Amino acid sequence: MVNLNVTAQITIDRDPADVWAYVSDVTNQDHWVDGMSDSVVVGDGPIGRGTQIRGVYTYGGNDGPVEMTITEYREGRELAIETTQGPFPFTGRLTLERSGPSTMVTNTMTAGSDHIVTSIMFTVLRPLMKIMMGRQMRKELGQLKAILEAA
Repeated sequence: MVNLNVTAQITIDRDPADVWAYVSDVTNQDHWVDGMSDSVVVGDGPIGRGTQIRGVYTYGGNDGPVEMTITEYREGRELAIETTQGPFPFTGRLTLERSGPSTMVTNTMTAGSDHIVTSIMFTVLRPLMKIMMGRQMRKELGQLKAILEAA
């Protein structure tokens, strides 16, 4: 499998506690992550390392189930997830840092190829694929910023 790793950042004019309250409610990803819908937390325990999330992801024009597990959870600072089922393998990590009265949000994603064709694209078109993936991540962080700054 071939992987692509991309990082995007944005400054949100909100206190880190406000940003954390929103992003740590993983069902809110339906509002700012393109393609995600119907996210639910599996079980009744508190959200943390090991929490499972189920939802629907639209990819390539098709809706399909996606399951994710929280792999890292540092209250107020870091949330990492990985897919356990879905259209393609990925890991994601959101980190929050205070930047004056604002919050610097860093999103790092590693997307894995899901097919021989994707592996070839990730290899041959790596620079273009990274640009496209980075553009999408910046768009989603912009959506997160708009939501939080409007609240």
